[in-house]
Amino acid sequence: MVIVRFLSAVIVLIILCLPGCEGRRQVGKWERFELIFHAEPQGNPFTAVRLGAVFTSPGGESVEVEGFYDGDGRGGSSGDVYKIRFAPPELGPWQYKISSNIKGLGGTGGGFDCVASGKKGPLVRDRLYPWYLRWADGGFFFETGANDPESFLAAGFASQPQRLEAIDCLAEAGCNILYFGMVNAGPGDGGPGEKVTPWRGGFDNPDFETICLDFMNRLEGVLDRMAERGVVAHLVFYLDDCGGISRRITPSQEELWFRYTAARFGSYPGLVWDLAEEFEEEFDLEWCTSRAAWLKKYDQLKHPVTVHQLSADSFAPAGNPGFDLTALQYNTTDPDSLNAAVLKVRRQVEEAGRPVPVSLIEWTPVEPGQAEQARKGIWAIATAGGTCQIFNKDQRPVELDFGKWAEHWRSAAVLRKLFESLPFERMTPDNSLVSAGFCLALPGTCCLVYQPRGGEFSLKLPQAEKAYFAYWVDPRQGRLTAAGEVARAGGELVFSTPDSTDWALLITDRPRADLSR
Repeated sequence: MVIVRFLSAVIVLIILCLPGCEGRRQVGKWERFELIFHAEPQGNPFTAVRLGAVFTSPGGESVEVEGFYDGDGRGGSSGDVYKIRFAPPELGPWQYKISSNIKGLGGTGGGFDCVASGKKGPLVRDRLYPWYLRWADGGFFFETGANDPESFLAAGFASQPQRLEAIDCLAEAGCNILYFGMVNAGPGDGGPGEKVTPWRGGFDNPDFETICLDFMNRLEGVLDRMAERGVVAHLVFYLDDCGGISRRITPSQEELWFRYTAARFGSYPGLVWDLAEEFEEEFDLEWCTSRAAWLKKYDQLKHPVTVHQLSADSFAPAGNPGFDLTALQYNTTDPDSLNAAVLKVRRQVEEAGRPVPVSLIEWTPVEPGQAEQARKGIWAIATAGGTCQIFNKDQRPVELDFGKWAEHWRSAAVLRKLFESLPFERMTPDNSLVSAGFCLALPGTCCLVYQPRGGEFSLKLPQAEKAYFAYWVDPRQGRLTAAGEVARAGGELVFSTPDSTDWALLITDRPRADLSR
């Protein structure tokens, strides 16, 4: 029997109380409420102590949250600190009750008042407009960011200051998502210094029943900075080069890792869970379904869950209620192929009875000098009603430099700014409206046409009650140039791009401001 000596149940609230608060604590909606406990276990601290809480909302709903071991609570890997974290989703008075296998600790509890904070909360799947994720208390999310370096967390890849500087660079460039993983063996997608695991013992002798707190503290620092800068973490449990670890770990050991990760980071708003990269190499759909269920069970904010697959113009778990968006891989930079792939997957998931956002996260690596290919790719994907990440695979351990892709990020920021100025969640792809290129439209409100090769084309517009405004959009810089007024009568109109390069045409029912950065 494991004997645990409970030293103290010191409860600490890691937020600032609002001015004038003298009674119950006040916690901002979606902000972190943290309880800290001290217990000294004899044995494995990750398994010897069971700690959790049930939080009861003002409306009577209950949310179960697990606690986790955190060493000395200040970044050290040993100590007597356990924590519970919770992000309240509802305004008003909350109550909580602690439960534990430690005598004298279970049954304690307390309360706080949840107040307005201005936070947007986690990303959720919208039932009415399911093609894009939205913030729980905010607008829709248009994804744009980096799909590499996958081994961002590897100790041999970069220092923590370099990681934080890289996040700042992406945020300042207008990116809002970064893809990286927790298990990578190298040297497949990365070099020898890019091995990373969340367990003690490394790759040679991993102890699957003890979590490496050095790794978790590194991840926490990264997530803290991403939260500050408004960058979402597309966090992958297994990268595609995981050295056979997935075949050595038992289901119960794997569940311990998933539970710990959800307990420690489930209160962070900007997260997308990805089970595995190119999952078919080591897993099957049954594994994916069961692991998605773990996250749905243990993650308090129910962040979106997906799985990354091998190159295909279809989504393997289509219709599965455990998955909230795709994580497609499609190995091409050809705009026509990318547009067609997104359109095909949209039809597939809709016919399967569960339409979800179509995110194409990996599509042939683009080098720093291939800004044109990247630009045409992201516009082709977006005008098919999808979102994407740019696969900028050229990062080395001594050169974590997102600045090399500055032109790529600038084009992505132009695209994001344009879409965020439109009711994009209600727009539908319809290439039948144009004689060439790609089209996304909301009849009576706006129409966006992208021409990857320039030239003359015709556009069919329905009859409208008022005249439209027409603008040429430079996808390189975002500058808008008036293209005249489109009459109410509608019909088939002929346009010719300003030159032979790629251009977008925006037809809208109201004047637009310039989009350039």
